[in-house]
Amino acid sequence: MQISDIVLGLAAGVGVRLSPDGKTAYYVEWSIGTLCKVEVQTGMVTTVMTGLEYPEDVLVDWDTNEIFVSERTGSVVQVFEREGKRDIAEPGYAPHQLALVKQAGNRFLYVVCYDSGRLIRIDLNSGGALQPIGGGLGHPVGLVIDAAHKFAYVTEQDTGSLTQIELASGAAQKLHTGMVAPFYLAWDKTAAGIFCVQRDPLNRVVNLQLGPPVVMNTVANGLAWRPSGVAPNSNDSLIYVCSDRELEVISFNGVPPIEPGRPPFEIHSIKFNYREHSIPLQNHLTHTPIPVPEFQRGVRNEPACYLAGSLPHIEVVLRQLPAFVPGTYRIGGTGSHGGVRYKDVAPTFNANGLSNPIDFELMWPLPASVERADVSIDWYARLTPGPAKTAAIGSAIHRFYIILARPTAPWTNETPWAAALDLACGWAAGASNVDDATRHITERYNGSGVVSYDTISGSTMYGWTTFNLTEMLERLTGGVGLGEKVNCTDSANTVSTLANLIGCDLWQSRMESHFALNPVIAIGYNVWEVPFGSGFSYHEVPWKGACTQNENIFDGCLKVDADADPTQPPHTPLLPTNMLFGDCSAMNYRKRLCPSTTGGCSACQAQPGTRKRRAVI
Repeated sequence: MQISDIVLGLAAGVGVRLSPDGKTAYYVEWSIGTLCKVEVQTGMVTTVMTGLEYPEDVLVDWDTNEIFVSERTGSVVQVFEREGKRDIAEPGYAPHQLALVKQAGNRFLYVVCYDSGRLIRIDLNSGGALQPIGGGLGHPVGLVIDAAHKFAYVTEQDTGSLTQIELASGAAQKLHTGMVAPFYLAWDKTAAGIFCVQRDPLNRVVNLQLGPPVVMNTVANGLAWRPSGVAPNSNDSLIYVCSDRELEVISFNGVPPIEPGRPPFEIHSIKFNYREHSIPLQNHLTHTPIPVPEFQRGVRNEPACYLAGSLPHIEVVLRQLPAFVPGTYRIGGTGSHGGVRYKDVAPTFNANGLSNPIDFELMWPLPASVERADVSIDWYARLTPGPAKTAAIGSAIHRFYIILARPTAPWTNETPWAAALDLACGWAAGASNVDDATRHITERYNGSGVVSYDTISGSTMYGWTTFNLTEMLERLTGGVGLGEKVNCTDSANTVSTLANLIGCDLWQSRMESHFALNPVIAIGYNVWEVPFGSGFSYHEVPWKGACTQNENIFDGCLKVDADADPTQPPHTPLLPTNMLFGDCSAMNYRKRLCPSTTGGCSACQAQPGTRKRRAVI
């Protein structure tokens, strides 16, 4: 058994159908609303239809050559090659796999609807009249109907099951459960077994022998990521599978290899810092901007920064290759974040062999959270409408820093540092709001294991007037920096400066003065004690808003006691994150830090006049 590529570069491929002679396959691409057909022996692709609304499946009546497509938005349509489409029916509720039944001169389409949990019959002889059959299915996806037209077999996502539905009554019976992400179905040559695609993480095809009992056998593991549709030939020697990014074939007797398309051009450069959602960056060691275009083939591959939830545009330059012939090419990319939305381009090339810049859009908006994302993009092109082979024109992995909002001071007067973003976005990854992002940074700094509190003098080591972020980054990423010892100012600088870089809005501000402490765990230690034996002359923390007792603080420098009496053991460690500073009457940060005495809590006063955002060096 071997698995071979037929077509690369699909944009969320889903349903696939194979002609009875085994020469032509139709498939739909969900992300770009396209129906294509491919000569499976050569890999020559022709665009049949564009402008579909998130197509889920394609079905061909091979006797009449009529093509039907289910659309996620609720319609089942008939497609006329390169001419258009017409609505057949509106079952709604995300219709998925289709099945065709011909009986006594009549034709019926069946479809399962993912959101309503129903099997629907569409009478093609009566203007697309709808008849629900049964209900209560758990997000049904796959569908086949037996030759006797007595039973439908459906995959349910919720229970991972294959369910039998009697067409006359709608009565349902689960035949097999426990499958992982079962998707589309197809009959095997015996009509006593059903091929079933199982999506990620298994990415395989199984055969379900109906029995009873149902017996599941693995046909092929290791399919391309996120397979959906399955279409065997007449003797099951070739099984075509449509996955997220490619159409491939499982073969048991071998198939002649398909020679890949010759690339007519290649990706020469990509400019990411291009539109309003991007953030310019600099190399803090050389004090120079990150060059644009950030990617240049064989020269550099620099990171880029974007706002969370944005839909970036990028600017691409192509380099002409010998196989180029003038014409319109469908150019786009697949990748780990959905890739790049395809567009039809008729590129022209200058005397230096390079095209003018071409605007492309990523397929999907970026995550609405902080991320340090390594985003793969595999670029493809083919002459359209075809027939033509798809050619690979470039591939690379790009690092994106995704931040919640535009950086705040000190980054309003300083171009954001790529190295600082690398650390901050890694620490705050997954946070979808500023409080969670700051909490993550506070926790990661406190638990970094490479800095510890200076219990001898409590001196500021990394800068009082300005913050030596260069040396702190070196320390936090495995270097020496200015050494292990830090104090509260160093800690406040680090947490607030990194948090503000990804869109938070914190200050460094102090509480004063000469106040007693409850036992705490200082950064870098694991014992409860009162630093210096008595307390602090001052303490500085990242602070929100006006930095009064009515605002919240984050403290990466120490842990306080979380229980009802912080003055006495046993103690429960609590790292203060987004905690109200408070007064001395309630158990907030201030009272957990200091005992309820004149020289303790009462002396520990918020000092909003000290609030600042130190410049970085």
